[in-house]
Amino acid sequence: MSCKKMKYALTVAGFDGSAGAGLLADIKTMAHFGVYGQAVCTALTEQNEDEFVAPGWVIWDRIEAQLATLYKKHKFNYVKIGLVEKAKILKRIVEFVRNESPNAFIVWDPIASASAGFHFMRDAELDEFLPVMKSIDLVTPNQDEFAYLGLGLAASRGYVELGKDFAVLLKGGHARGKESIDTLWYKDELCKFRSPRLPGKGKHGTGCVLSSAILANVALGHDLPEACQIAKNYMDEFLQSGEGRLGFLV
Repeated sequence: MSCKKMKYALTVAGFDGSAGAGLLADIKTMAHFGVYGQAVCTALTEQNEDEFVAPGWVIWDRIEAQLATLYKKHKFNYVKIGLVEKAKILKRIVEFVRNESPNAFIVWDPIASASAGFHFMRDAELDEFLPVMKSIDLVTPNQDEFAYLGLGLAASRGYVELGKDFAVLLKGGHARGKESIDTLWYKDELCKFRSPRLPGKGKHGTGCVLSSAILANVALGHDLPEACQIAKNYMDEFLQSGEGRLGFLV
C-alpha cells in the first residue's frame, strides 16, 4: 500500500495486555482492513481475557500530551474512543479532536462494565454524558449501556436533542434469541443487521473489535450502513476464530 494513499485512524482507549480488547484490539482490527491505526492510552488496565483486576486510569494531562504529540504529525479524520474514566474525560477528548479536526468522524464505544464484572460509569455522571454525545457521530452501546445512557428515551424522540446526524448502533450480542440483531438509527432510518447467534461463552473485546471495524470501513469510504454490515460480517468470522476467549483474524 502506498504511504500517500494510506488511511490513518486514531483510537483513544485502554490498554489490555491480553490484546483481546482496548487499543491493541483496535489496532489489529484496523490493520485487518488496511487502515493504519495509532493510539492514545486512557487506562493501563490489569486484566487478561478472563479477569479484570484494576483500571489504572491515566490522568487527563497525560492523555492530552499523547494526543498533542500524535496530532503534530497527523490530523486524524477517523477517531474511535473506548474506555474513559468519566464524562469529563470523554468531553475533553472530543473537544480536543473537534478543535484539531472539526469534521472528523468520531465513534464512541461506551463501556459500562468489563465482561469480568468490573463497573466503570458512575450514576452521578449520567446527565453529563448526553450533552457530550451531541459532538459524536456514532455511539455503539450494548443493551445495558443503551438503557444506562438514556438512549432509549432519546430514540423515542428521534434523537432531536442530539442532532440530525447523530447515529446509534444498538448491539444485539447480549440479547437472547436465535439471531444476533444489531439495530442502527441513522438519519431518520432504521437498519437491522442479522446473523445467527453462536453457542458458547463468546469472545473477549467484541465491542472494541466491532466499533473499530466500523470506523475502518468508514475511513475506506463506505457509508455508515455499509460499514456496519461489513463489520457485522467480520464479527461473524471473528467469533469463530482463535482459541478460547481470544479471537484472531489475519
